[in-house]
Amino acid sequence: MVMTLQKGIIREGYDLGIAEGEARGEARGEARGEARGELKAMRNSMLAILRNRFGDVPQYLVEALNERTDVIAMESLIITAADCKTLDEFESEL
Repeated sequence: MVMTLQKGIIREGYDLGIAEGEARGEARGEARGEARGELKAMRNSMLAILRNRFGDVPQYLVEALNERTDVIAMESLIITAADCKTLDEFESEL
């Protein structure tokens, strides 16, 4: 009887640990997905601003923007995209 009770307690603790781990993993995955989506939206907005102001954006600039992962830096670049006088000026801020 005691062994069965101990096994039940161990199993319950194990199941609880698994559930907590899964919940943490899901939360991390959601946060990463949200951050990626936010960065993608920022890149798309920035490219739309640049294209509207200067026409075609060279592929190497698009690729450089795709490598950016810092939201605060991207916010600053969006402001730069709106304020810069030339595409070269924008590029110098990358």
